[in-house]
Amino acid sequence: MGPKVTFVGGGSAKFVSGLVRDLYAHPDLAGAEIRLMDIDAARLDRSLRLVRRVLRAKDLPEDRVAAFTDRRAAVAGADFVVVTVMVGGFAHYESDGAIPCRHGVFPTVGDTIGPGAVFRLVRTGPVLEGLARDVAETAPGAWILNYTNPMAMCTWTLLDHGARAVGLCHSIQGSYRQLAGFLGVPEEEVEYTAGGLNHVNFYLTLTRRGRDLYPDLLAKKDEILAKHPALRVKFELLEHLGGWPAEGEHHQTEYYPWFRKTRQMGEERYATETMWGYHFDRRVNGELDQIVEDQIAGRRPLDFGVSLEYGARIVHAWHADRPLLVYGNVRNGGLVSNLPAEAVVEVPCLADRQGIRPCRVGELPRALAGVMAPHATVHGLATEALRRRDLRLLRQAVQADPMTAAVLTLPQIQAMFDELRAANADYLQDWK
Repeated sequence: MGPKVTFVGGGSAKFVSGLVRDLYAHPDLAGAEIRLMDIDAARLDRSLRLVRRVLRAKDLPEDRVAAFTDRRAAVAGADFVVVTVMVGGFAHYESDGAIPCRHGVFPTVGDTIGPGAVFRLVRTGPVLEGLARDVAETAPGAWILNYTNPMAMCTWTLLDHGARAVGLCHSIQGSYRQLAGFLGVPEEEVEYTAGGLNHVNFYLTLTRRGRDLYPDLLAKKDEILAKHPALRVKFELLEHLGGWPAEGEHHQTEYYPWFRKTRQMGEERYATETMWGYHFDRRVNGELDQIVEDQIAGRRPLDFGVSLEYGARIVHAWHADRPLLVYGNVRNGGLVSNLPAEAVVEVPCLADRQGIRPCRVGELPRALAGVMAPHATVHGLATEALRRRDLRLLRQAVQADPMTAAVLTLPQIQAMFDELRAANADYLQDWK
């Protein structure tokens, strides 16, 4: 018998089917049982049909996958629960960015930090609280693999409710490949160590055969910027803070107080579109839906290339008891000594049959810890606000955001907060 893997948010057909293909890329996971759970029956059915298509292509029985609209039934007895939910959908994704824009805050994505991310936690947090209870009662040995944003705050919430949880992202294991391409070196020869917070995480070392690659990267700055102008923000961070951020350039400008004081500054100097994430997802959503339908119908071949995502690799490391180094979002507890102990940090972790064990990074360079600390404050205020259902703490989380604080006064922040609160009124009924 293989592991039982439940996807909560299983209606995300493209993402779910990618992780399923990653799972079955390991021959010794051929017996894995897949459970898909979603509250949207139509999206759930589409995911079910696509996963069945994957199983047929692998010559595996279609009954290896089952669909559920009842979350508790879906997670019962699971070994792993993969979380890919988006509570509130695109309508709230739009308002998370559009409302701050009306008040002078111009996010590029806004799903992991900033005013919109705080309210995304308001919508998502209660779902995670319920999930943690369901897992504790029906699958107490299960690991929750969280892919849902705001990553640090969502993982923090799961941990607060006793879950065995780790948050997973793909930026660290993905971005160094881009750097290898810029430098013209084989990516398998690049070695690195990273540490920090999700999306505010820097390569602390970046070497090839023991040689520091940062001087070579700086020497190619003008050549790289001529082709990739949006990378200006990452070069400025490297020059002024001493490290290259792992997260993509479109996110970077919204994490600091320096880069988006006006819409024009962000879009022209740093070549990053305001509300880029929402606009990008809206543009490609229809295309992805059509790709999924074509794959189900056999009009388009399935892509069986293995992705960069850690999820399936962790399941395999646990099942086969083969140690694997991954980067995960976990409770700090001294892993990064100059960030708050209660924060959720992104650090190297060892995955095997014993689970996921984080590794100590130690003290970060002070310049890097200095730009991370305000985000840890936002995360802590927002998660405490969620636990207490406290509107005052929620506003304090919004006002602590570095980009917001760089451009708005406290009364202006209150006005923006009030509009976001009204837009999310259905999710705040038990808050005081």
